[in-house]
Amino acid sequence: MRAVLIAGALAGLAVLAGCGPDKAAPEENAAAITWSEHVCAAVRDGGAKLSQLPGVDASDVGKAREGLVTYLASLSQALTDLGNGITREGPPPVADGQATVDRAMDTLNATRSSVDEARTALESAPVTDQASFEQAVRGASDAFAKLGTATEGPTKDLTNNPELAKAFEKAPTCQALDGA
Repeated sequence: MRAVLIAGALAGLAVLAGCGPDKAAPEENAAAITWSEHVCAAVRDGGAKLSQLPGVDASDVGKAREGLVTYLASLSQALTDLGNGITREGPPPVADGQATVDRAMDTLNATRSSVDEARTALESAPVTDQASFEQAVRGASDAFAKLGTATEGPTKDLTNNPELAKAFEKAPTCQALDGA
């Protein structure tokens, strides 16, 4: 009798166990979360550099131009550092990971090229008075416009990948980034 009760109890447990979800919830991709954490740290550090605006005294056009040229050079370096940070991590351990990184790097490289072109143009523009300085700055405005649209930066390209989007949501540094 005891054996029948035990067998019945085990059969009941087996039936109850079979009533649950067909599959266990998929495990989080810990490697992708770690990858995202490292990339978001690079984005955070680059963003800190990008937010350091120059003090430009427009009353001295020579110094104003020099300040903007220096600022554009630091922007270019920050974008380079960010690209190096992403590249250093290698492709993320997700489906379509390399292609996702390639898209992000294309955006980043195009933005950096635009900043470099603006710096070169501003550096070589004849600036003798306020009007010529303003004209030179207007010439550099395309780079600033591109930089403005790139503030979503590589994180937008990276989070277009659904697996990376989930990893970014779980990585603490990514959570702390505005717009990540």
